[in-house]
Amino acid sequence: MSDSLGKLETMKDIIRLFCLSLTLIANFSAAQADSLAKATQIPYSIIAERSHKTNLFTQGFLFKDGSFFESSGLYSKSNIVSYPLAEPASAWEKMTAPFSQKQKLPDRFFAEGLTLLNDKLYLVTWQEGTAFVYKAADFSFVKTFNYTGQGWGLATDGKYIIRSDGSQTLFFHNPDTFAVEKTISVKYKQEAILNLNELEYAEGFIWANIWHDNRIIKINPTTGDVVGALDMSDLAKNLKVKDEESVLNGIAYDAEKKAFWITGKQWPKMFLIKMTH
Repeated sequence: MSDSLGKLETMKDIIRLFCLSLTLIANFSAAQADSLAKATQIPYSIIAERSHKTNLFTQGFLFKDGSFFESSGLYSKSNIVSYPLAEPASAWEKMTAPFSQKQKLPDRFFAEGLTLLNDKLYLVTWQEGTAFVYKAADFSFVKTFNYTGQGWGLATDGKYIIRSDGSQTLFFHNPDTFAVEKTISVKYKQEAILNLNELEYAEGFIWANIWHDNRIIKINPTTGDVVGALDMSDLAKNLKVKDEESVLNGIAYDAEKKAFWITGKQWPKMFLIKMTH
């Protein structure tokens, strides 16, 4: 009897610690959000929108030559897909239209960030320390790399593959060896900015989603300083998303229009936004 009571108390202690951890994380995220609210706010307007399949748990998102490339996460469900900008007219056809290409990952991998460099797609995985490389033209497998730490978001500046891992650090990998050649620490007024997620490199800056924050931040790639922020709160709250993990996550630059496609995990839509400053 006493042994059972002891196990029960231990379980209660674990639950208390777990709840305390969640509270601390929530409080920290709120404090970080308050700090970023003081950053220079970048105005924007929505100039177009498109449907987005709600079965995509968006991790990496990019646009090239009229097509979207997207990685979708979760164990046993991870894959990369491509599909055209143009879509059918009817709502039913939009929902049922097949992907142009699809490549499923083995069940033991959780797909995360995706980027495109020199006609090759680079995909990192969450906790498996494995990066996959595929040919963009047909999704055929090229090779894998191993790396240390977690994989969250990916982008490229044309020279490096840039990776986030949920911390304040961004890692710059050699695309041929995946060795880390340099890092930067992302901060706003010397305060570390954590939970960096999906990434995009455009117009000379790194743009980053923050996990569970409806903000996109603009980062100086040399210093790591946050130089501006876009508040997507109004856009996000108007969507009927599935659950609390259906967060803003997805930044794809349209170089021709000089605008960004924005979406989120399991979102029913994506939006093309243009800076108005």
